Amino acid sequence: MNDTRTLARQTGFGFAGALILLGVFGLLWNFHVLPDGFWGEFWTLWPLLLVAVGVNLVLSRQRAWLGSLAALAVVTGSLVAAWVLAVANPASSPSFTIVNNSETISVKSDGAESARLNLTLAAGDLALTGGAPAGLLLSGGSQRSGAEVTDQRVSVRTADGRRTVDLRLNTEWNFDFPPRRSRSSEGRWILRHAEGIPTDIRVETGASDLDLDLRELNVQSLNVDGGAADIDVVLPANAGRTTAEFNIGAADLDIRVPAGVAAQIDFEGGISSLNIDESRFPKQGDRYVSPDFGSAANRVTIKIEAGVSDITIN
Repeated sequence: MNDTRTLARQTGFGFAGALILLGVFGLLWNFHVLPDGFWGEFWTLWPLLLVAVGVNLVLSRQRAWLGSLAALAVVTGSLVAAWVLAVANPASSPSFTIVNNSETISVKSDGAESARLNLTLAAGDLALTGGAPAGLLLSGGSQRSGAEVTDQRVSVRTADGRRTVDLRLNTEWNFDFPPRRSRSSEGRWILRHAEGIPTDIRVETGASDLDLDLRELNVQSLNVDGGAADIDVVLPANAGRTTAEFNIGAADLDIRVPAGVAAQIDFEGGISSLNIDESRFPKQGDRYVSPDFGSAANRVTIKIEAGVSDITIN
C-alpha cells in the first residue's frame, strides 16, 4: 500500500488528467460539438503527446504536481489547436450527405500531387472507375435500400502534397475511434476517381462484388484483400509501372490487362482454377511473363496469393 502511494506521488496526476481530457473531447464528438476533421488534425499533432510525456518526466523530478500541470497544458493545447485547425480548414474534411434516399461522397483534390485510397467494404457491391469531376479526387454515391444499415466512415488527410482518403462502406465492425456519426446501407456504391493523379489503392473486402475499372487511372500500386468475393479488375493502360497484389480466399478473380501493357504474373495458392492467356503471357519457370516485359513503357507486376479460387487473367 505504501509503495502504491509513493508511486502516485512520484508520477502525479498527468496521465489520469490526460485520459479525462480525451474522454471529455470524445463526448463532445459524440454530441456533434467538435467540427468534422478534428481527429484528423489532432493526429497530425500527435508528436506533442511525446513532448507532454517528456516534460512530465523532467519536471516531476522536482515536483510531481509541476510535471503533471505542464503535461496537461501541452495535451490541452494540442486538443484546442486541433479544434482551431479543423474550424479554419473545413476543406480538409470530405462531404458525405444523404439526399432523396441516396448517399453521396465528394472529396476535393486540393492540388494533391499524389494520392492514396484505402477502401473497406464488408458487404454489398462496389464499382470504382475514373471520371471524377474537375477539382475532385473522389466522387460518387450509393442508392439506399431496405437493408439494415451499418456503419460507414470517410476521412481525408494531406501531407507533403499527398492526399490520403480512408473510406469504409457498409462495415460491420462495431468498434471505432472516434465513433462514427453516419450510417450507410448495403447498396451498390459507384465511385469515380481523378484520372491524372498518381495513386496507390488498397481494397479490403469480405463477401462483396468488386468492379475495379482502372484503365484510365494512374495507379502506381493496387492491393486487394478479399474473402468470398467476386472481383473484376481492369488494370491501368497508361500508368507506366504498376504493381498489383491480390490476397484472396474462396474468390472469383477476373483480371484484364489492356492491350499494349506487358505483365509479369506470380501465383501462390491452394487448389485453384488458374486460367492465363499464355499467348500474351507465356510461362517461364514458375511465372508468366510478356516477351517485352523488360522494355515495355507500360507494364504491371501481378502477384496473387489465393485459396480455393477461380482466377482468369487475359
